[in-house]
Amino acid sequence: MWWNKFFLVSVIFYSGAAFAQRLEIPDSLRQRVFVAGYHSGFIFAHSIHVQNTKGTKPDGFELEYSHLRTDSASRAHYSCYPRSGFNFTYTDFNKQLLGQSYSLCYFIEPNYRLGNWLHVNVRAAVGLSYMTNPFDSVKNPENQSYSWPINTLLQLGFGVVCPLTKHFALYGRGNFFHNSNGGFQEPNAGVNYINASVGLQYFAYSNQLPVYRKARDTAWRTQPVHVDVSVFYSPKGGFRPDSVAQRKFAAGASAQLVKRVGNIDAITAGAEIYYDDGLHTIKKVFIQDESSSTMAGILLGHQFLIDRFTFSQELGIYIYKRTDRYNELYADLFHTVYHRWGLSYQVRKHWFVGLNLLAHNQIADFIDGRLTYRIK
Repeated sequence: MWWNKFFLVSVIFYSGAAFAQRLEIPDSLRQRVFVAGYHSGFIFAHSIHVQNTKGTKPDGFELEYSHLRTDSASRAHYSCYPRSGFNFTYTDFNKQLLGQSYSLCYFIEPNYRLGNWLHVNVRAAVGLSYMTNPFDSVKNPENQSYSWPINTLLQLGFGVVCPLTKHFALYGRGNFFHNSNGGFQEPNAGVNYINASVGLQYFAYSNQLPVYRKARDTAWRTQPVHVDVSVFYSPKGGFRPDSVAQRKFAAGASAQLVKRVGNIDAITAGAEIYYDDGLHTIKKVFIQDESSSTMAGILLGHQFLIDRFTFSQELGIYIYKRTDRYNELYADLFHTVYHRWGLSYQVRKHWFVGLNLLAHNQIADFIDGRLTYRIK
């Protein structure tokens, strides 16, 4: 039972938290926060390929180590109390064909004070999951959700925090999770699940969010409209002429305008073009379609900015694609509208590296790695 794992790890975890309290600077405004909780939810069977997961109710536990900033400069700059750190989540999907997952992700979480006894927050996280029962043509042919043991994890959440004592607080959060290998290997329909998590947070100094006189950092108003250019690559799955699976790729370039509209918010407008060699082999081998597999689109989006990290969300419209015959046979998988979700890190003044997921409706297509240069 996973309860035994949770109990043992929690004892060790909170013992470490108690020790950390003695190491904390007494009036620290960038303090450690330790979290342990339980989660339960349900799988969203988002396509005809994963209807055999419908009704599945995964549950498990989560542990976190993070830092919370409550100083006046952070409050003025971000208009919130930002918390960021690492989350470990164990999930038992309670269905043999899916197995279990062990996930480690990095999260950013703005917190907002509604009073001494209630805080709210939103969360975005990205990481990796080790999943125990991938597709196997002999041992596990029914698993169309994932075919690699290592998969990416994306999370969005909204939560509330209720302080109980100076150091402890009760939290609850609603989450959406997505697991997939980003098209590296088929089958890859993905695992989408929604859950609720509850648990205890331990604050090494205090869980109270201090109240400051209203002062806003408006330095962002002086920033110009930035111009970012990117190149990206994804080792996407495809096929040989004899219908045997073979590693292919998707690669392209993009350009976008970025306008800050707040300390932690920016809006974007851009365009991209890419060639999908995996799609090209599917069309050529299975439906004898020799049409172009180059795609071009325009996008509008939003960026959430915390320190050197940028979490982006974009909605795109294809202005060039040749997938009519493919869509006729494969249930309109390549819609005209698509969306992207990304996380990037600024390594130097003008340079960023990151990961980005492209999806059509609820179906993930591929995850690319990208390099971005900011012209101004």
